[in-house]
Amino acid sequence: MYADPVDDLLKLLDYTAWATARLLAALAPLAPEALARDLHSSHGGLGGTLAHLYGADVIWTARLRGQPVITFADLPELPGLDVLEVQWAALQAGRRALVAGLNAEQTVAYANLKGEAQTSTVSEIVRHVVNHGAYHRGQIVTMLRQLEHAAPSTDLIAFYRLQAGN
Repeated sequence: MYADPVDDLLKLLDYTAWATARLLAALAPLAPEALARDLHSSHGGLGGTLAHLYGADVIWTARLRGQPVITFADLPELPGLDVLEVQWAALQAGRRALVAGLNAEQTVAYANLKGEAQTSTVSEIVRHVVNHGAYHRGQIVTMLRQLEHAAPSTDLIAFYRLQAGN
């Protein structure tokens, strides 16, 4: 799609940031009780799934930076949505800037959550982050609908259409 593989990865990261912002905006009107409610779904409910999604973004970004092993247990409690929105946007912007300076096929060595040594290319990691985010955002959209709240479209094609001015 793009002449430079890194440009393709950056476009995917832009999509992820756009979709995350739309999701956080949809969650903003909810009462804290709704976010904390156990819906017997992925990671319990909205709050648990959101914490998992943000935590995974933190962990994968640290891996891309070559930072020491981080696990979900190392992460602080998820802040309120207003603070989270700012923190997440900063994390995504930093990750985008980092990826812009890397080679898509560059190998990254890291330890998985079990402490096992792994290697993946930058391209594989970015594509995983995008796919993982889409999966869990879809779960959050379903939970919003279960709670009879409006759910945004976070489809990749909607992002492409927006970028094309359609």
